[in-house]
Amino acid sequence: MEKIMYQIWKNRLFPAANLRTTSGEKLQIMDCGTSRSDKNIFNDARIRIGDKTWAGNVVLHSKSSDWEKEIHGGDSCTDNVILHVTLHNDCSMLRKHGEEIQQLCLTHTAELDSDIFEARGGACRCLNINGGDQALDKIRVHGILSKLLMERVEERAEYIERLHEKNGHRWDDTLFRMLIRSFGFGIHSRQFEELAATIDFSALGKHSDNLLQVEAIFFGQAGLFEEESIPYYYREFAQNSEYFKEIRREFRFLQKKFNLKIMSRTMWNGCNAPHVRIARLAAIYNGKRFSMSNIAESGCIKDLYKTLSHTLHCYWQNHTCFGGTETYGNGDLKQTQIEVIIINAIVPMLYVYGRHRKEYALCEKAEDYLHSLRNEENGVIRRWREQGLTVGCAADSQALLQLSKAYCSRNRCSECQIAYRYISNAIKCG
Repeated sequence: MEKIMYQIWKNRLFPAANLRTTSGEKLQIMDCGTSRSDKNIFNDARIRIGDKTWAGNVVLHSKSSDWEKEIHGGDSCTDNVILHVTLHNDCSMLRKHGEEIQQLCLTHTAELDSDIFEARGGACRCLNINGGDQALDKIRVHGILSKLLMERVEERAEYIERLHEKNGHRWDDTLFRMLIRSFGFGIHSRQFEELAATIDFSALGKHSDNLLQVEAIFFGQAGLFEEESIPYYYREFAQNSEYFKEIRREFRFLQKKFNLKIMSRTMWNGCNAPHVRIARLAAIYNGKRFSMSNIAESGCIKDLYKTLSHTLHCYWQNHTCFGGTETYGNGDLKQTQIEVIIINAIVPMLYVYGRHRKEYALCEKAEDYLHSLRNEENGVIRRWREQGLTVGCAADSQALLQLSKAYCSRNRCSECQIAYRYISNAIKCG
């Protein structure tokens, strides 16, 4: 709460005219003073109360208990304090000789309520674009969203840079790990990231022209040939299947050849039948069609759809796990799933790749993809839409996800430009 008050005081987001202390005295702020580190104390401030000018410190606090703790803790001296700025008029402070310290109550001044200061379920009311006198200009909001989008892109770029260095500066290896991670679709990203770290990419490349061997490496290193990983009611069907026998035999051969490691099967606990997703990954990497150079050379977004759309092995067209016979969802990837993969893996990879090679047209292409793709649909985006914001493309939804994740959920309202504008407008209207 104090961080918001800090912003209000530092940036003079209060009505300069007709200010009054809680005791009714006319107040004029001549100099807000300078802050020291992250403390809510402003030194060398100058104010005028009534017909008397004061020079000294201004202290900001939302609770009287916080004020008392700081004063009695020896962090400041009451004799140097000329004004006490509070959120609620719930305390009265005296100097050593009994003189009362004048107080400015922000809530009393502008009728602010706590909703201004706190994020509510991933979206806060400060983005109330359609709401009366406190509405924010839509063009200004979208300008702020453009900055948030670049923040998100840069965050992803930093992650990719670290991953790229860890992978020996091999682009296709880095792309491989980003793609696998994206198949977790957020909820199960951790499990698929673990799978990506386990798989030997060089071994995969040497056998990429053989779909069965590619599948064997994926499923084997995922620990999905272990008997305990197969539901007990499907084990007999799986073990009697010619496909299961053959693919497991291939993996045992490749495991010895490349000394392949196996991730713990328990990593897949809570992940509903990952087999089909892994089969799709194997199909993508069958034939060396998926590479960073191919993505860079793609002429349009339709080329990326084709790159990510591959027919599953016939076994996985009517199975959801080894031995299982359900067929729900075993067709091609849905368009929305492909779009999520492009947004979370291909776009950031293309951006970083272009920047590294100083081919900035690739960076522009990555941004164009975000503006041409449909926005994601999830709870966060729906809440922002309820606030009155039009979300027109993936660029907008990515910016709003950044706003919710990096600012709202962390209560970083004091650093948020939208909250800054809202508070400024709210106080002026107050």
